[in-house]
Amino acid sequence: MREYSDGNANVFIRWLDRKYKKRLIEERRIRQTTGNHSKKSFLYKIDRMLDYSGIRNMAGSINAEMYIVLVGTLAVFAGIIGMIIFNSIFFAFSAAIIIILLSGIILYILSGIYYNRLENEIMTFLNLVENFSKTDNDIVQIFKKALFYLDEPLKGLLLEFCNEAESMGDTSAAFNNLSARIEHAKCRELFRNLQVCSKYEANYDEVIKDCRMSMIDYLAVKADRKAIINNGRAEIVILIISAVGIIFLFSGITSDLWNVLINTFIGNIILFYCFVILAICMVMMIVFDKRG
Repeated sequence: MREYSDGNANVFIRWLDRKYKKRLIEERRIRQTTGNHSKKSFLYKIDRMLDYSGIRNMAGSINAEMYIVLVGTLAVFAGIIGMIIFNSIFFAFSAAIIIILLSGIILYILSGIYYNRLENEIMTFLNLVENFSKTDNDIVQIFKKALFYLDEPLKGLLLEFCNEAESMGDTSAAFNNLSARIEHAKCRELFRNLQVCSKYEANYDEVIKDCRMSMIDYLAVKADRKAIINNGRAEIVILIISAVGIIFLFSGITSDLWNVLINTFIGNIILFYCFVILAICMVMMIVFDKRG
């Protein structure tokens, strides 16, 4: 019986993986015929976030459908727990919403960490390509040599590129797949330049020199932007602390405040309003700019 269940689970996972690959192929076809477009499907966007956050690299079989089912199950479970503990639809609904928001925020934070780790490897990668291109003109072999000196996530991305390029025999297609898995605009630009360079057997030194200067300018602008973003986050934290202080001040004046908020319809509406405002503030503070 257990073997039968495991077999069904494997069939289901393979079916979901086929649907994931079908979405990628369809999106690639649309991009090749019409260029970049903004009307991407909701499931495709989640697939991309799973790629950008590195979750798919850690759990290779997960895709948008599995992620939605997992988050939905956790949200329902949290709602049931909230209903049991507080005997309130408001708290049950809030608990479910919190799980959904947290799942999105965690995905966003992980994609930001993945983004920055990738960015930290770009300059090292440029130096490696520059050195190895002096003795080898095959971009796949250059990437293979660079793998030994790189860390994740760039190492894993390049390894996948090399495997695809050798198995398909199509370096351009492997480059396109690589770019689709990368959120970092500068990194995508770098790989596009290397793709053109390898295709036309151009001078890698000139391309890398231009990419290096562009990256230096980008990092300088990013440092200025990061200071502005951190100031904005600090102001939001101050507002949240002030709001919490006001609530405790009123609770000291009115001893029955918490009972009114929890056990009355008007109180629940006030709590829900405060919850929404707090959630908006927290989301803004986290996603102001994940690259900052």
